Amino acid sequence: MSVTDTKDREILEHLHRSGEATVQDLCDVLDVTRNAIRQRITRLEASGVIVSDQQSQSRGRPKNVYRVTAEGLHSLGEDYRELAVVLWEAIVGLEDSAVKEQLISQVRDRLADRFRRKLTEGHSADQRLDQLAEEMRSSGFNVESDHSAALPILRETNCPFPMLADVDETICQVERQVLEQVLGAPVEFKNRCRDGHHCCEFEVQTAGK
Repeated sequence: MSVTDTKDREILEHLHRSGEATVQDLCDVLDVTRNAIRQRITRLEASGVIVSDQQSQSRGRPKNVYRVTAEGLHSLGEDYRELAVVLWEAIVGLEDSAVKEQLISQVRDRLADRFRRKLTEGHSADQRLDQLAEEMRSSGFNVESDHSAALPILRETNCPFPMLADVDETICQVERQVLEQVLGAPVEFKNRCRDGHHCCEFEVQTAGK
């Protein structure tokens, strides 16, 4: 989970600094209601970035205290966007075309392997497309598979690499090639956010259609 919400990040940062805290502690620090804190705590706990423990008290029922998990600590430092842009600019700016192509190929192949190993072998092209869309959604991509046209389409409702696409179109081609490797079929652009469209659409050239 990448924590981008300011209040969620404040909760994690406070828990990291203090070691642990109760709902009331967080209410006092963030100056919000108990109900608002409980809603955030429930979501953060379900995401695995915090956990709760019960501590006994001399009087009354045990109290719940919350602390950050290893995944939560990781998410606090998970803003890699500027670093990604710097690295991508360095790669596409290499003067040695052979070295540049080798690095881009490694990026492409690793992205493809990441998704390909999660798909079930033996499925039809349409089933693989649906399965890929599901896996991409679970990884944070806003995608859907569409079988209503003559050829199936993988549609991204927003570009997953907008800052890299601003550098040049290389990342767009890498993503298209990744889809070709994973789906085992040629993939062509139908629309791209980079060209001013509201979404990116990849048309899968499946056999027999």
